[in-house]
Amino acid sequence: MNTTKKIAYNSLASLGLRALYVLASLLIVGLMTRYLGRTTYGEYATVLAIVYVFAVLADLGLYNITLRDIARPGADEQKIIQNNFTIRFLAGLFLFGGGALLVWFLPYPSLVKKGVLVAGAGFWLLSNINVLIGVFQKHLRVDKVAVTEFLGRLFQLALVFYLIQKGAGFLTLVAALAAGSLLNFILIWYFLRPYAPLKLRFDFGFWRQTLKQSLPLGVASIFVMIYFKLDTVMLSLMKTPADVGLYSVAYKVLENFVFLPTMLIGLIMPLLAKYFVANFARFRRVADTTQRIFLLVAIPLTLGGVFLAKQIIYLLAGSDFAPAASALRWLMVALSLIFLGALYSNMLIAANLQKKLTLVYGVGAVVNLALNLVFIPRFSYNGAAATTVFTELLVTFLMFLFLARQIKFRPSFRSAWPPLLAGAAMAVFLFFFQAWPFWALVVGGSLIYGAFLYFSAGVRREDLRLIFSKNADNQKT
Repeated sequence: MNTTKKIAYNSLASLGLRALYVLASLLIVGLMTRYLGRTTYGEYATVLAIVYVFAVLADLGLYNITLRDIARPGADEQKIIQNNFTIRFLAGLFLFGGGALLVWFLPYPSLVKKGVLVAGAGFWLLSNINVLIGVFQKHLRVDKVAVTEFLGRLFQLALVFYLIQKGAGFLTLVAALAAGSLLNFILIWYFLRPYAPLKLRFDFGFWRQTLKQSLPLGVASIFVMIYFKLDTVMLSLMKTPADVGLYSVAYKVLENFVFLPTMLIGLIMPLLAKYFVANFARFRRVADTTQRIFLLVAIPLTLGGVFLAKQIIYLLAGSDFAPAASALRWLMVALSLIFLGALYSNMLIAANLQKKLTLVYGVGAVVNLALNLVFIPRFSYNGAAATTVFTELLVTFLMFLFLARQIKFRPSFRSAWPPLLAGAAMAVFLFFFQAWPFWALVVGGSLIYGAFLYFSAGVRREDLRLIFSKNADNQKT
């Protein structure tokens, strides 16, 4: 299979499996919210937010550095993977273990503290997987990662459904998450064997060199975590568990859409890293084309989420969580900015400007913390959601400035007009026919958006050809 077909296959397989993963995730949310109710689901969401903080602290920036380094010509893939996995394994063991103990000194209910201990084991396993994904991206086998993620989530869904039927308690449901993570880890270990057999490796000189480059990204990840997840932790300390439950349901919708830019940029990052060094003109073309595709996807998702927020929340979590619709509208606006931020941040990494990226995220974290301290006490989950939008806008703008100044690259927005016009037509339809059933609005809005794009030549074949072609000669494998 040639490279073009491999990338196309990986993209379609990953998209399809990830869609099933998202469906399974949303079904889990639907089961949990209806079974636990606002308050207890809020405690469950608090547990997940806390262990997510530990996962980010254990990241150390290794995922992006690993992906960049193994994509470069002549890279010693096994050495990079095995050493970086060892660093992540030990860092996670220390941080998840220490963090679980630290939580006992915070003003949380005993159930939340025990939940952190149980969920921490699962998140530690997922943290170890994260650094290995770059291998599958390099070898164009992201489909295997998508399979493991889907099977792990499907297993969790089956467990949650069974446990709810049996009237299981809070901690047992948290344990279902850890069980799904364990299955994920086992499958990734199995699929990784042909490329880089998984074992611990202690090349301390290599560790020093890697950490010197990765730690700025690790710090950047901490800053990103501050404005992505710390708002949930702050909400849990400043408001009631019910408020956390409402915000978390809205945020869960956003999280399950964020997979799109994450998945696509994972495929494109090796191209950016390669062409920044070897062919800057092609680097520009790949970046501009990626932005065009991102806007084509982000605009209808954002507008659809804003206009259909009430129906989405009702379908996902039931009428008890209806107030979460206002927060969801804010968060769907943030989604478009997240698409652009995913591209710009990876362009900065490809250009070895990760220290600039750390500065950007640091500014965003400080602003986000300050705004949340002001707006959460007054506006609760809506204040947290609005703060997320403002922070994403600020961070995306700062990354844009650094790209313009440091590598003289200014992404073009001329291609945004076709999707904006198509999105406006879709928005008019959703507004005037909002009384229609949800499925009719989704289908009708999609058809209108697609038709306007088609007639305005919003999708160009050469764009797809550029992205789904790793190099010009279509080398055989």
